[in-house]
Amino acid sequence: MASRELSSTRLSVASWVIYDMGSTLFFSGVVGLVFPLWVTDVMGGDDATVGYTLTASMLVVFFLSPVLGTLSDRLKRRMPFLLTLTIVGVISTLSIGTFQYPLSIALFCVAVSSVYLSGIFYNGLLADIATKNNVGFVGGIGVGVGYFGGILAVILGFFFLELKGHIFLFRTMAIFMLLLSVPLIVTGKYKLDDSFKLPVKKILMHTFLVTFRAVSHTVDNKSWLWFLIARFWYLWAISAASFFAVLYGVNTVNLTEREVQLVLLVGIITGIPMGALWGRVVDRIGPLLILRANVAMWVFLLALAAAIPILDLAKELWWVVGLMSGSALAGLYVSERPYVLSIAPKNRVGEYFGIFNMAGRLAAIAGPFSWGFISVTLGLGQSAAIVCLAVCALFAFFTLTLVKGSGKEI
Repeated sequence: MASRELSSTRLSVASWVIYDMGSTLFFSGVVGLVFPLWVTDVMGGDDATVGYTLTASMLVVFFLSPVLGTLSDRLKRRMPFLLTLTIVGVISTLSIGTFQYPLSIALFCVAVSSVYLSGIFYNGLLADIATKNNVGFVGGIGVGVGYFGGILAVILGFFFLELKGHIFLFRTMAIFMLLLSVPLIVTGKYKLDDSFKLPVKKILMHTFLVTFRAVSHTVDNKSWLWFLIARFWYLWAISAASFFAVLYGVNTVNLTEREVQLVLLVGIITGIPMGALWGRVVDRIGPLLILRANVAMWVFLLALAAAIPILDLAKELWWVVGLMSGSALAGLYVSERPYVLSIAPKNRVGEYFGIFNMAGRLAAIAGPFSWGFISVTLGLGQSAAIVCLAVCALFAFFTLTLVKGSGKEI
């Protein structure tokens, strides 16, 4: 983008980092913990209910990601989109459980879609506050500090889930999301350039044309294409595993809800220092090797998670899964964004992150759907579902070996 919407001051960096805490709180607390337990324990739903609801949310994100990313490039602004989507996500989360069950499910879909879409513009702002020499470190700080949002989510769940109930937690987490978003919202710039004066029809037509061109031109860059394919497969595995970890731990590994929350807390705490550490390594050797290493780690973790009930291993091994998953997830997030920035033209960052996001959301459609379909619709159970995820991660690792370069140049 031609204009910068955040200055590269410590205040802007801190605001950008704090915002990540709110997003992590949402995904760890609302999506990963409270919503699945609310659906299955209170509303009488099952894995399929959770999986298909998340699939519907991801379908919305899949179609809107490239359009909104390209539109932000056309208007030369990210902050107005980030502000709008953040507010919609907060209000929707705040309202879950206030209305009847079907409407609450719809509000959850809106909240998930909004928070995911806001990630397009949040990720793009990294180019404003970082340089080629510290992009990995700044991104790593964002991931590491962002994990404090996950810690807050687990602490809230630990103290209030049984005492106050699920609806109370939805509302409390929504309020914290808003508070953690305020610094970035206040420090950002929102003035639109003259392109906003064009008729909306022309802007949308241009957006769809550029989006179509971006998708069609993806095949011209083989490394970019292989990266997107790999991202689809490893996020298929990781997104589904993240969404259903709590239910799998309780229903199949036979842990208590308190034990599952403690394991989740351990994983999140591990991710805090590992985010910064992985970021430093990315700056030194480039993001691609780190990405491959962490996808390989996910292959191991998913295989171990599947082996615990299938081979009747000690359920205490679930602590190993939780501990290592925090590091593996941090390494994944820290390495992805610098790789995209290393190959995206400066005036098409939003477009690239739109396609990047679209590949991830396509995976987030397939992941929850496959879990619900395998475990409930086919009746094969949760163990079969997680074996499928391990195979997806393995395929992603081999696909990443086809991606060339290091991704170090930005």
